[in-house]
Amino acid sequence: MEETVLTLYCKQADFDASTGQCAYPFYGPAPMLLPPIDVAEGLALSAAIAGMWGVGYMIRQARRVSGG
Repeated sequence: MEETVLTLYCKQADFDASTGQCAYPFYGPAPMLLPPIDVAEGLALSAAIAGMWGVGYMIRQARRVSGG
């Protein structure tokens, strides 16, 4: 089971720039670059990427053989 990482946030309207303090700080989930995926989804994604690379390689080789 994955733990949720929390980050301290402050809304811009609640922040006092002169004192550097937040009137109402709150915790929320930390932002993530990519959503979490399970092993099956990861394998499906990697197979799709490898397949597209393979198709691109075959097109490149076909162009090279045909002289185009």
